[in-house]
Amino acid sequence: MTVRRRFHDLADRQIHYRESGKAGDTPTLFMLHLLPGSSLQLVPLMEALGDRHLVAPDLSGLGDSEAEPEPLTIAAMASDVLALIEAHGDRPVDLYGTHTGACVAIEIAARHPGRVRRLIIDGVPIFDTATAEEFAARYAPVIEPDHDGTHLLRAHNFCRDQFLFYPWYDHSAKAARGGGLPPADVLFTFVKEVLKASAVLPAAYRAAFTYPTEAMLAQVPHRTLCLVPQSDTLAAATRKALDCLSNGQLAEVPGDESNRSASAACITEFLSSEVS
Repeated sequence: MTVRRRFHDLADRQIHYRESGKAGDTPTLFMLHLLPGSSLQLVPLMEALGDRHLVAPDLSGLGDSEAEPEPLTIAAMASDVLALIEAHGDRPVDLYGTHTGACVAIEIAARHPGRVRRLIIDGVPIFDTATAEEFAARYAPVIEPDHDGTHLLRAHNFCRDQFLFYPWYDHSAKAARGGGLPPADVLFTFVKEVLKASAVLPAAYRAAFTYPTEAMLAQVPHRTLCLVPQSDTLAAATRKALDCLSNGQLAEVPGDESNRSASAACITEFLSSEVS
């Protein structure tokens, strides 16, 4: 299935998104990415989902979407996505979000329940107060351009260390993820996405780390799938999210986050199953 790139015009800027498949009887699945990437990171999962109609926007200021004029919040990111949903018609859509994208998906489902049929959250940011404060202060480095090019190395190391440690800035043995690095070209693509979004990343991360995820989950009325790749850094938090939902279920995905075929199978089964 070909994944195409498109833009949607807002009053003062544009949202970039990727789309595959065609609208039909099956509800469109909107897919929201994690930080610090863009919808580009969702392409393997989109391809694994086959011919379903899929729309994956770049969140505000990330990828090739222009940024909000005000400091980023989850509500502001959700407003952009909602505008794109409304541009695709009046029917309720299915909604998938991973990590920060999960926060945005939860916000839309809780605030605009009539726009959503089913919800899938893949890695849910739930943190205790101390961890949230630490991550808000330290997780997103300031990467400002300089004449000697060291900002390029800082961006590279930030991306590389996210694969090796959690949190990425803790290089101790206890923080080692143990999964190794992806191929160099995959890492390089990740670095390019970070460089494009470097100006907004600190605000975007703070928005995710301070979002009241548990309280908002309690307001979600939809049938919801909590998807848990075993090596996901937010696996334990996603299991905890299930306790906040009124109509949730859990799907454990064997292997790591790169196991897109297994994730796609869980998503397809959930979206096609009868309402219970």
